[in-house]
Amino acid sequence: MRLNFIPLMCIVLILTACQDTEGSSTGGGGAGDPLALSSPAPVARQMPTSPPSRKGTTIRSSSVRVETAQPTRPQTAPAASETEEPSPAFTVCSPLVDTPLEELSQIVSDPYRPPPPGSEARHHGVDFAYFRRYGRAAIEGAGIQSVLNGQVAASIVDSFPYGNMLIIETPGSLLPPELADRISISAGESLYTLYAHMERPPKLRLGDSLKACQPLGNVGKSGNAGGAHLHLEARLGPAGTRFSGMAYYKVWATDEQRDNYLLWRTSGIYRHFDPMTLLTGVPK
Repeated sequence: MRLNFIPLMCIVLILTACQDTEGSSTGGGGAGDPLALSSPAPVARQMPTSPPSRKGTTIRSSSVRVETAQPTRPQTAPAASETEEPSPAFTVCSPLVDTPLEELSQIVSDPYRPPPPGSEARHHGVDFAYFRRYGRAAIEGAGIQSVLNGQVAASIVDSFPYGNMLIIETPGSLLPPELADRISISAGESLYTLYAHMERPPKLRLGDSLKACQPLGNVGKSGNAGGAHLHLEARLGPAGTRFSGMAYYKVWATDEQRDNYLLWRTSGIYRHFDPMTLLTGVPK
C-alpha cells in the first residue's frame, strides 16, 4: 500500500506545477504582481502645422489646406487734396471793412474829378469819410482792405502827399471779360489800385501777394490830409511796375521819388479812371 501511494502523490504534484506555470504566463498582471507592466493609454497625435503666413490669408498643414476669405475693403472717396478744386469766383471787395459796396456812394466826401491830360490839378481819385456810422464816431481807424487779388507794387512810409500808402497790382489777364471791357484795359496792362493816408506804415512789402478783402491797414490822415479819410485811386498801365518810393512838393524828396510821382500822376502812362466804376459798375 505504501508503494502505491508514493507514485500517486508524485502525479498530483506534477499536475499542480503545470497549472501554476500556465497561470503566470497568461495572467492579466494583477496589482500584486511586481513584474506586471501597465501599458500607457493611447494619445491622439496631432499633425504638425506650418506657421501661418504673414499676410494672414492662407494657413497650411501637412495634409490640410484652409483658405481664408480676403476681407473686402470699403470703397473710399478720393482725398480732398486729390480732387480738383473749382477756380474761385472773381471777387471785388469794398475798400473799407465796415462799409458794404452798395453803401460806398453814401460816404464819398470828395468824388473823382479828372484833370486835363498831363495835369496835376483836381482830384485823381475818390475820398471816403464819415461821422457817426457803423457804430463809430468817425472813419479814423476803420479797417482798409484790398479791393482785388494782386501783388504789392508800392509800399511807402510817410511820403508827401500820399502819406502811408500801398499800390496793389492786378494783372489784366485775371479780370473777367465784363470788367476788362468796362474799364477798357489793353493787352499787357495791369489794373493798379492805390490806398493813401493810412494811419500807420504798411506791413506789406514790395512783391507780396494778397487776396481780395485782405486787411491792409487803417484809415488815417498821414501825408497831405486835413482830416482822416481813405483816398483811393485806380489806374491802368504797363504790367509789372514796382515803385520803391514816391514823393513830391518837399525838399527832402529824392530825384527817384519825384520821377516816380510824375510817372504815376502826370505822364499819361498810368491812366486814371473813376474808382467807383470798378466798385459799383456805374460810372460817376
